[in-house]
Amino acid sequence: MARRMAESVEELARRAFTAEHALVTPISGNMCVLAVFFAFTSPGDAVATIPFSAGGHPFGVEKFHRRRVWIPTDSATLEMDAAGTAELLAREGVRVAFLGASFLPFPQPVAEVRRGLEEAGSRCLIAYDASHVLGLIACGEFQDPLKEGADVLMGSTHKTLSGPQGGVILVNDGGLAASMRKFLEIDLEEGVALVDDPHPSRIAALGIVLEELLADRDYDRRVVGNARVLASSLHERGVPVRFAERGFTASHQLLLYLDEEAARALCRQLERAGIFIDAWARLGTAEVTRLGMGAAEMETVAWWISEVYHGNPGAGSATEVRKLAMRFASP
Repeated sequence: MARRMAESVEELARRAFTAEHALVTPISGNMCVLAVFFAFTSPGDAVATIPFSAGGHPFGVEKFHRRRVWIPTDSATLEMDAAGTAELLAREGVRVAFLGASFLPFPQPVAEVRRGLEEAGSRCLIAYDASHVLGLIACGEFQDPLKEGADVLMGSTHKTLSGPQGGVILVNDGGLAASMRKFLEIDLEEGVALVDDPHPSRIAALGIVLEELLADRDYDRRVVGNARVLASSLHERGVPVRFAERGFTASHQLLLYLDEEAARALCRQLERAGIFIDAWARLGTAEVTRLGMGAAEMETVAWWISEVYHGNPGAGSATEVRKLAMRFASP
């Protein structure tokens, strides 16, 4: 029964992401990274990641006796040097390059990096960690990494995908899928590797979310639209939102121009008002959009945030925030 259920959810994932193969047994996004890591690299191999300062996932490459190569990415603009990246990956003999990041307001140059690797004759695999934008990718709003040249699309299932905590991996190559399954499924011949219990209830919940996503292909457009309204409204009210010159964002995510201390302080101040951002000054619109909020609500939220930012929180603002949240709470 559990096996048939998992196969059904894999089929839903293949449909949602237009992929040939799907693996739903990873119990986290980091487990997806580990599966790629162990399936396609060995101790001493070079692995490329985006710098932490540009939002790269802080994965401990050196802890597993691999050699890290930093992908050239501008920490201020978050823009990757695609030509320089391809040349570097080829020159250093990198086995796997992990694209994707925690700060991901705009698509990454997957096609350009792939083209550069092919021109250099490199066999480096591109693994796109889409943890933060999987829901947008599934609906076609952000970018299509597999079509653009990524070998592996993977990520957490509880962010823009709005599912349970867990992970999913999508590929179009059966050989790559088989190599990763050996690390992610119960193998009685060679032994268990990364997963001995894939948490069937989690997989069932993921299936429900994928069904909802397949039935609502406009979800991503609403999420990005809300993010842009929120960003522009904050900008107009004097809150320093990054990338105004680029339209603020092409994803669910907007970033504020704040140093580390100011970001932490604003996070705490907003939390007292009932508004939650993270300590890196990231705001996201996926969950409020899923609950039904639209442009009018984003304007209201922007006003509340700006009042707190400028040191003028209105009397009873936490009460007003709670009232708005309850209007959209699930019955």
